[in-house]
Amino acid sequence: MLAHLKMLASLAFLPLLSFFRCAITEVKTTLRPVDAEVLGALPTQTGIVGLISNLKANAAGVFGNFIVSTVSLAANTYTARQLTGGIIRRVLATGAATTDSTDTATNIVNAIPGAVVGQTFPIMISNLMSATLTVAAGTGVTLTGTATVTRFSTRLFLGEVTGSAAVTITNCFQFMAGTVPADVL
Repeated sequence: MLAHLKMLASLAFLPLLSFFRCAITEVKTTLRPVDAEVLGALPTQTGIVGLISNLKANAAGVFGNFIVSTVSLAANTYTARQLTGGIIRRVLATGAATTDSTDTATNIVNAIPGAVVGQTFPIMISNLMSATLTVAAGTGVTLTGTATVTRFSTRLFLGEVTGSAAVTITNCFQFMAGTVPADVL
């Protein structure tokens, strides 16, 4: 073998042989630490802390689950929790027409965890009285369409976040006109 190398060297092929390595020169036995946060495999600690802080600040776990609120005052302001909870049962023993109002738009938006512009939520208001119920808008709230609920009926509204301090509540339709069940009063 040595004779062959001498012969190749004499033929001036040695510079060419040095270009090709005939053996492994270094074996890598340890892996270099990888910054998983930079590669996107893990969220950053700052991101996790921010997410937890936002969830904690908006800890209104009721959003997305229907809450049935029974209201029986002469005139009432529906709270943000009642509005985002979805179902309001309005019961009043007297037969006089009543006007209720919504909470402020700021409170409604703050009652929705992680609220974003364009987010919607259903609101059903059941009028279990023998007179008409009118819904009035609170500060920053815009009511569109019919805002009255006739006696013994339910009206479906769709609430929409339109800004950080703005909500639009739109009438969809009214249903269940009839007589009040005996177990309601």
